[in-house]
Amino acid sequence: MFLAVHAAVGALAGNAVTHPSEAFVLGAVSHFFIDMIPHGDEVMYEGFVSGNKVKRAVLYVGIDAVVTAVLIAVIFIRQDFFQPISVEMGIIGSLLPDLLVGLSHVLKPKRTRGLAWRLQGFQRFHMHNHHFLIKRLRRFEKDISLYYGLALQALLLTVLVKLIL
Repeated sequence: MFLAVHAAVGALAGNAVTHPSEAFVLGAVSHFFIDMIPHGDEVMYEGFVSGNKVKRAVLYVGIDAVVTAVLIAVIFIRQDFFQPISVEMGIIGSLLPDLLVGLSHVLKPKRTRGLAWRLQGFQRFHMHNHHFLIKRLRRFEKDISLYYGLALQALLLTVLVKLIL
């Protein structure tokens, strides 16, 4: 799922509660529910992991990160939140799972203990969550196409931004 979608959901979650720690937890939990929606990036992720499509995946994530940074800036410029720290913590919580997965890929554990090994376990949980609806409820073996996934995410992001602003 686009980081921007996660950030928008995190902003809504943070705006729904008053305490920053609640916003952080709600943002983090929302990440896993949003990732259950089939969103078309499975083939790209597998290409990244196998080393076949690393440049394409890095470009995709780079563009997504820039769009997310711009979205967050626009949200805070255009919207006056009652509890801006809660909104910020909701956004951070919603982005943290993907940041941890990225850190796992950077560290590449070599032993069966330590931070890198724990991050790899988190990465497996994260990917299991991605496949939850695809493999169990939809009865498909593969994700939707990247084209449809991008269209779905763009539509979802548009709706979320309209709700925020």
